[in-house]
Amino acid sequence: MDKKLGSSSQDPEVRKGPWTMEEDLILINYIANHGEGVWNSLAKAAGLKRTGKSCRLRWLNYLRPDVRRGNITPEEQLLIMELHAKWGNRWSKIAKHLPGRTDNEIKNYWRTRIQKHIKEAESFQQQSTSSETNDQAASTSQMCTMAHHHEPIESFSPPLYQGTLEPFPTHQLPTFPNCTNDNGTNTSSYWNMEDIWSMQLLNGD
Repeated sequence: MDKKLGSSSQDPEVRKGPWTMEEDLILINYIANHGEGVWNSLAKAAGLKRTGKSCRLRWLNYLRPDVRRGNITPEEQLLIMELHAKWGNRWSKIAKHLPGRTDNEIKNYWRTRIQKHIKEAESFQQQSTSSETNDQAASTSQMCTMAHHHEPIESFSPPLYQGTLEPFPTHQLPTFPNCTNDNGTNTSSYWNMEDIWSMQLLNGD
């Protein structure tokens, strides 16, 4: 119980939130004179009301002289992807191969930029594969349906005449007045095949 009261009474002494310029100068001057050392002891020795972890992150990510500023280059991005494929989320180990870059910066860049693009590419690839599969399945189903409901096309052939042409009875031939053609020949006793065929159809034969 006493320990809880003691720790709660010490909490207000630890500062949180953004660092001030004055705190940055104190930390820079102390490390320049004494080195990094143990961060919890360093915070107290420097007179900073910050935790050792807060001092370490502030120094490594912002105040260190060799911290590289600016956007990550395409070459650095390729190296991050290569090293991440080899070591996974071992950001401190990856940061050692990118001079001036901090492990926190590399981690944030991976999660906000690279990992996001990788997920989008994978999602797009899955959608494309699913769409192609659905199209193939639909095409196959349509072909099967057409084959199942296919009906043979009936060919049309004109009906054949089954009867026989019989000679037209001579007693039923009508008489026509004497007619002559252009040559002066009498054509009243001549019948052509069209006349005989028409008369036979009229008689129902």
